[in-house]
Amino acid sequence: MPQPPRRPFRSGPRPGPAPAREQERDRPPSAASFRPRGGPGHGKTPGTAAGPGRDHGTSWEKSADWYDRIIGERGSELYQAVVIPGALNLLAPKRGEKVLDLGCGQGVFSRAMAQKGCEVTGIDAAPTLIQKARTYPVKPPIRYLVRDAAQLEGLGEFDAASAILCVQNMEHLDVVATAAAKVLKPGGRMLWVVNHPAFRIPRQSAWGQDEERKIQYRRTDAYSSTLSIPIVMHPGKADSESTISFHRSLQTLTATGFAAGLVLGGIEEWYSHKESQPGPRARAENRARKEFPLFLALRWEKR
Repeated sequence: MPQPPRRPFRSGPRPGPAPAREQERDRPPSAASFRPRGGPGHGKTPGTAAGPGRDHGTSWEKSADWYDRIIGERGSELYQAVVIPGALNLLAPKRGEKVLDLGCGQGVFSRAMAQKGCEVTGIDAAPTLIQKARTYPVKPPIRYLVRDAAQLEGLGEFDAASAILCVQNMEHLDVVATAAAKVLKPGGRMLWVVNHPAFRIPRQSAWGQDEERKIQYRRTDAYSSTLSIPIVMHPGKADSESTISFHRSLQTLTATGFAAGLVLGGIEEWYSHKESQPGPRARAENRARKEFPLFLALRWEKR
């Protein structure tokens, strides 16, 4: 099928590639903007935007300053409008509860839970992100620790836990899920929020435009396979830092939670809140936003 010419967005310029922690840009580009650049594999992927000789890992330490400039104290627009309200509603943290925030980054969701009166512990493997988190005050104060999400010994027991847009950066999710289940109290719950695994797969999904039917459609080139996909933070920059995004199907995600001894107590799909500016494709873009969710949220419970 011939592809329409590339077109600019009416909503303003796009930033650089969205970080794997969020990948939250949702404006549908033209079909011509789809250029597959990678696939299954681990570490370096030959022939991708990662380029030759660049090493990839799951650490966000090298990208901490850049990531903090994007997210800051309150989080990005989508974080504020969609992720935080949805996560608070589904996890339902209560005043006085002890809550563990896995992969907390600079503490955006940790602070949201603290403002609900929770006793929050936020952990992240990137020391600089933990330093950034400590610069944003909140009451009650939050305990921030540099800690791998799979190493939770000695932290105590928790009423609830969260992993907000960081599961896709965890290589050994099975180990993390088991460790988190152990520190949850009986009846405790845990929330995972991920980029939707059916529609938002780095380098394997994209928007397209059907001019004849006047619709935006979502193209998906891979779904079932578990993939490790290099994400370069600044394409075109020779020494750009990069990380790995791990794609897992819904079946793989849920099987991981079940194997950790958890039960699924809730599932939600969250959509963009944005609206296109008036124009010939605004109707198609707005319809597409309501048809294809950005995020998947899984609420786990320990029986």
